[in-house]
Amino acid sequence: MTGRRWIITPEPGPEALSRLIGAAPAAGQLGARLLYNRGLRDAEEARAFLNPDVSQLADPFALPDMERAVDRVFSAIGNREKIAVYGDFDVDGLTATALLLHALRDLGGMAVAHIPGRDGSGHGLDNDALSRLAADGVSLVLTVDTGSNDTDEIAFAASIGVDVIVTDHHIVETPPQRAWAIVNPHLSDNGAATGLTGAGVAFKLAHALYLRAGRNWPSHVIALAALGTVADVGPLKGDNRIIVSEGLRQLAKTSHAGLSALLALAHPNGGDLDTEALSFNVIPRLNAPGRLGEAGPSLNLLTADDPAEASMLARQVDEMNTERRRLSQEAWDTATAELAGARRDGALPAALIVRSTQFRTGILGPLAGRLCGEYGRPAIAIAIGETHARASIRSTEAFDAHAAISSFSERFEQWGGHARAAGFTVRIEHLDEVLDAFLEQAAQAETAPENVPAIRADAEIGLSDLGRSTWDFVKILGPFGEENPAPVFVTRNLAPLRVRTMGAGGRHLRMTLEDDREAWDAIGFGLGGAPLGGGSVDAIYSLRTSVWRGRTRQEMHLLDVRPSSD
Repeated sequence: MTGRRWIITPEPGPEALSRLIGAAPAAGQLGARLLYNRGLRDAEEARAFLNPDVSQLADPFALPDMERAVDRVFSAIGNREKIAVYGDFDVDGLTATALLLHALRDLGGMAVAHIPGRDGSGHGLDNDALSRLAADGVSLVLTVDTGSNDTDEIAFAASIGVDVIVTDHHIVETPPQRAWAIVNPHLSDNGAATGLTGAGVAFKLAHALYLRAGRNWPSHVIALAALGTVADVGPLKGDNRIIVSEGLRQLAKTSHAGLSALLALAHPNGGDLDTEALSFNVIPRLNAPGRLGEAGPSLNLLTADDPAEASMLARQVDEMNTERRRLSQEAWDTATAELAGARRDGALPAALIVRSTQFRTGILGPLAGRLCGEYGRPAIAIAIGETHARASIRSTEAFDAHAAISSFSERFEQWGGHARAAGFTVRIEHLDEVLDAFLEQAAQAETAPENVPAIRADAEIGLSDLGRSTWDFVKILGPFGEENPAPVFVTRNLAPLRVRTMGAGGRHLRMTLEDDREAWDAIGFGLGGAPLGGGSVDAIYSLRTSVWRGRTRQEMHLLDVRPSSD
């Protein structure tokens, strides 16, 4: 049992529901309630939400500096200038880089890519890299997923004759004055691109370029944008919802050599290609080379045109993912052993901190994320070097990690992120001071019981409500992700039948749940130790459709289960 609170969203009044029933009459009152819980208030708005289409995309020229950026790119294409796309090593940055390379080359440009190494120059522009690009004949650099705060580096680029166009989605601390253009939604207040990821902003630039050229973009351009949006947990509303919805459709039928080879390994069983499949099967593979220090194989795969080369690259990426998983498990074992020692000495602290000289920097983020998810509190994973420590933070909804570290940012060599995910690099002699300050802030924010992590449900229903119309409607509510979560339901007083555990150490739970009329199979990942008691149980769950060996299974995906008497 997770020990988390269950919160059921209050049902809106009949008048509010009546305004939404017309958008999906077959789904009835429950469908209207699900729409209302997603912030929709009238049938027209709901119909647009349920039928996302590229025609609904906001005008890319509404973004700041877009006209100026497009003018400069077409000038470079016309003058046969060499253009470099300067990206980042995570999947958001890689897909943004790949989609702009495709677009620029498709429109006649001479384009190359530069991706920094995770263990080298790290995030952001680097003067040595800019010098090498200039020496190679590059006169225009397009950043993707980076660059908004690289004032000194952009000034250096200008001094050696290289123009820089920034496309980015990170918060701008001080806009670089010598950038040719800064295409960043944070510099606009018109809401045209709220929540776009790095790949989303790069896609908007590609969209603007194709509009200026009077052409349609190739399908793999929006497919790559969808991959980056899901990878960077972009909120799935507005343009992001359209990008991911259309991108998933194009991915499912892609003829692009690199994407086809990747999906053949990562999604071999077929079935619906949804955000869950991307998050658990596709994105970790693309992330693996960058987490091991060199993201080149992933970028080469995403830009490959030859099927034989793509197949070889896909196998290489898959093998690197296997190694990444091994290293991640070793780090997890180290971290949990350290936390077990802390627990023996007393209660766990308000924030979990694990450190090691053996941690690879590329696995810090996933390690912190797993700790945060498992223990329901902020977590910091730290790789200790000779002179510096690099840290990744993952946090809960109740604690803003970015705000916490910003209060002592003068100690950092590098830092950044957002409320739920942040990171920093600091000299070893300052590390304990920083961690003590972070722990103090986390302890001040920790209150009971309101800060106990909660699972939020859309409605309390009976098993009889899980008919075909409900399953069909839940499917069209997708794609699911940040700010459009899969619907969650609570059903009480169920009889648990055929209960068994599965997985290493009996970590997962499988059973059948039955009321007096119906029964559904259920699976609960990580719930193998849940105490079920000796009678009926209450369940909080989402709906899960899986495909295995050509067979489709619909089942309850348990988020928590507990005896009804509790």
